[in-house]
Amino acid sequence: MSNVPFWETTYAQLGGASTFGKPAEELVQLVDLLPPSASVLDLGCGEGRNALYLAEQGFKVTAIDISVAGIKKLRHLARQRRLSITAEVHDIRDYTFKHSFDLIIAHGSLHLIEREHWAPLIDRIKARTAADGYNVIVVFTDIIPPPEDLKDFHVGLFREGELFKLYDDWDVILKKSYVLEDEHPGDIRHRHPINKVVARKSNL
Repeated sequence: MSNVPFWETTYAQLGGASTFGKPAEELVQLVDLLPPSASVLDLGCGEGRNALYLAEQGFKVTAIDISVAGIKKLRHLARQRRLSITAEVHDIRDYTFKHSFDLIIAHGSLHLIEREHWAPLIDRIKARTAADGYNVIVVFTDIIPPPEDLKDFHVGLFREGELFKLYDDWDVILKKSYVLEDEHPGDIRHRHPINKVVARKSNL
């Protein structure tokens, strides 16, 4: 078992394919609901598939990841596309929110940190979302075992439906539970049980 996850290999290839593919469909659909020049925080951005897309829409994007290679590739791609993105290397477990955001994303990152860290982080995410702002949270659950090559990294798997309950006090736009048949560069294939929520913070 390698102590380096597969995505670090493709992050290191500045001209290589996107490790996780195109921008997430739910983010593409959310764009028209956001105010012009909306502020966006992408926690666990990887090489930036979502951050780059949102910057292309004119939003002010801050992108955070623990991977030095991921942030380096994101900055490289941003320069190529002449995009302005604040891309920083941080461990999301102890990220300090400097202000509130219109949209906060944690897309496939929270299950990579321990429960004792993601639980308070979700509280901070919700608190630091502006009124009428949005959260897009996608996590893996424990209804099937993680792939052999990732079991050492999936240290904070959610229980089925657990994420949804955390947003009972918000206006939920999308709530979805499914199993993803995933494929990555290098013919790497996985099955992931997923819970996904898109929610709006109510003014009430």
